[in-house]
Amino acid sequence: MKPADNAFLKAFFNAMAGRPLEPDDPRYVSLYDAALTDSDPVQQLARAVEWSTESVGLFSGYRGAGKSTELRRLKRQLEESGHLVFLCDMEDYLNLSTAVDVSDFLMAVAGSFDEAIRANEDVADPADENFWEGLGGFFGGLKLKELSVGGSIFKASLKSDPTFKERLQENMAGHLGSLVDHVRQFCGSRVAGLRKDTGDPNKQVVLLLDSVEHIRGTFANAEEVQSSVETLFADHAEKLRIPGMHLIYTVPPYLKVRYPNIGQLYDEGGLEVLPSFKLHEQDGTPIPAAYDAFEEVVRKRGDWRRLLGDDRAVLDCLVRNSGGHLRDLLRLLRDVALRARTLPVPESVVETTISQIRSEFLPIANDDAKWLAEVARTHQAELQSLDRLPSLARFFDTHLVLCYRNGEEWYDVHPLVAEQVRKQAAGPESSGAT
Repeated sequence: MKPADNAFLKAFFNAMAGRPLEPDDPRYVSLYDAALTDSDPVQQLARAVEWSTESVGLFSGYRGAGKSTELRRLKRQLEESGHLVFLCDMEDYLNLSTAVDVSDFLMAVAGSFDEAIRANEDVADPADENFWEGLGGFFGGLKLKELSVGGSIFKASLKSDPTFKERLQENMAGHLGSLVDHVRQFCGSRVAGLRKDTGDPNKQVVLLLDSVEHIRGTFANAEEVQSSVETLFADHAEKLRIPGMHLIYTVPPYLKVRYPNIGQLYDEGGLEVLPSFKLHEQDGTPIPAAYDAFEEVVRKRGDWRRLLGDDRAVLDCLVRNSGGHLRDLLRLLRDVALRARTLPVPESVVETTISQIRSEFLPIANDDAKWLAEVARTHQAELQSLDRLPSLARFFDTHLVLCYRNGEEWYDVHPLVAEQVRKQAAGPESSGAT
């Protein structure tokens, strides 16, 4: 292969990485127009903030659907409206594989807010009390001597030491009200300081909390962890409010299944879900505008014609097999680039790539195949009992089931495995089993 071709493939491969984009990135394409969807979750969240003096909203998205990128668009839109916005990654503060408790969650919220302010040179005040350092005094006032440690040790232990986290939760039993007051007073003092520093006594402060939706547990504790998330956002909804602030929490998609209509607990912001983009209607009719939009997404990242040739049908084939899931499309294109030996690649390379990615979804258990076949038939997230919710959450996380919206939410099986699911659910003769 020529050095120039190899350099192109390397650049194309890296350009297709599924990292979050800022809204002013030249590669960013807004897919939220009337041709693709009837609503814009970011627009709804922004209006809830702009039209109220304090609010709490929930933002859910399926893994790889572009939620972190859209949170950055929300941040930009709110900043343009005059709000002071902080975006925090809760993965830096919480162990996402263990049950979450409202006490350690609230500490993570306050700690992340404090650190986000300190990282902003325009508003940071070195003289302000550090939240983590101040915890020692707070626990001392409650006579919880074994928790008196503060600072970086406490923060690190909260995230990575399950034993410490259990001890924290045990010791905080009966003191939750005091902690809620402490967090609210701390955040309130920060908001007051920000308003003073900006010279605007009515400055609206917004805290966006990303990665909370990654709390899902492991195969061994999924039910316990998912139950804890439901308890956090349903039973403790009022405690997640901080007077004088706007907060938007990302939440896992399974939450709306575990607790239907949970958005009614958050009157101002409600629950907004970021779906995949439909490439066809429920009856299978293709949506040309959707294929055009995805072509623009790819084109702004790299020269797909140099990779695939001038036949648009080859790219459309990859788009169709992504199911309208952006990260899956980018992964397919990256894999094609890795396999390329000549430019443009022959269609056999595209076919091999599709087969390889499909094989990573397999094998599918027979019970799962029957369940998935029912999803494909009804376009509903069929759930016979809550005991099976961890499996449904797994379908969402692994993209076996994709969510779409046109007026109402509907679901479908990922196109890479749709035929295998149909054959397997029909029985041994159809699937070729012996």
